[in-house]
Amino acid sequence: MTSGRRQLEHLALRDAVQAHAHRRHGIFQRADLDALGIDHAVIRTFVRRGWWTRLHHGVYIDTDVFRSAGDPRARTSIFLSAAMASLPGPAYAFAASAAALHELTVDQALRSHVSIVRPLLHDQRAFRRRISGSTELGSVSIHSHALNEAHLTVVDGIPTVDLATAALTTAAQSELMWAVATLDSLLWRDSTQQDRLSDLVEDWHRIKGIGTVRKALDLTRPGAQTPLESLSRFRLIEAGLPEPILQLPVFDADGLIGYADMAWPDHKVIGEADGLLKYQDRSDLIAEKAREDRLRAQGWTVVRWTWDEMLRRPHVVIARIVRAMDIASRRIA
Repeated sequence: MTSGRRQLEHLALRDAVQAHAHRRHGIFQRADLDALGIDHAVIRTFVRRGWWTRLHHGVYIDTDVFRSAGDPRARTSIFLSAAMASLPGPAYAFAASAAALHELTVDQALRSHVSIVRPLLHDQRAFRRRISGSTELGSVSIHSHALNEAHLTVVDGIPTVDLATAALTTAAQSELMWAVATLDSLLWRDSTQQDRLSDLVEDWHRIKGIGTVRKALDLTRPGAQTPLESLSRFRLIEAGLPEPILQLPVFDADGLIGYADMAWPDHKVIGEADGLLKYQDRSDLIAEKAREDRLRAQGWTVVRWTWDEMLRRPHVVIARIVRAMDIASRRIA
């Protein structure tokens, strides 16, 4: 067989496996090769050529598919699929991995490893098999819990805990500030989940970090649209400022001016947490300038801050808000 013909056959095999693996976010195992009638010997050749990447023992993915999965959610789906393929029996995305699937706010520090939960009494040793050589799947945390149907769902073909359970178990692994941000993001998606959270605290009362969850629930509010808004509110309250009203509608004679990220109506102060993606182009900036002019005409003082200011120099933002409140108080007096 000529090398050119062999190359074409190898490419056809690669395409066939990739198409077969698409339903599992690109991952495949030796059993998948058996189903396609492909000899296992091609694995060594394709890995050596860099066509396939080994994620874990006996679990692979086409390298092009792996490299094209640039966003964190796509990577999470791949790693979860690879980890679950290594486990016999039921397994579900858990904590930050589940929160990423559900597109909830997650502390970046929790995204570095995969979290899975299994029903009680299921064997976990299969995943702990050690292999030689490189592997792309990093650390995996496997938890056990008495699960019921109310805790479970499927997202993009991946078994996972449901939205509220994902938020609660992620909050349990987070610092208090990020726990509030995660739970806020849940309530922004669905404010009716607040009662569900209270019930889940009892279902998961033995989980490590449940004390953090209880504290975070006292600080969680519907109305925080972005992580920066949640973290800002936490920092400002921690500094002793009065708790702001979220998404306050503000009107003038022409109608609705807009919704304030946070507001202190008694002081006529509005706080705006400006993320990097808030203003996409010049027209957004012009519209925001007109909105702010209308707010000022109604006697409001607008204080703005960025991610960098709130996370690295919160005292600067706090001083700015306090100064605005003092000015408003003198004006009212």
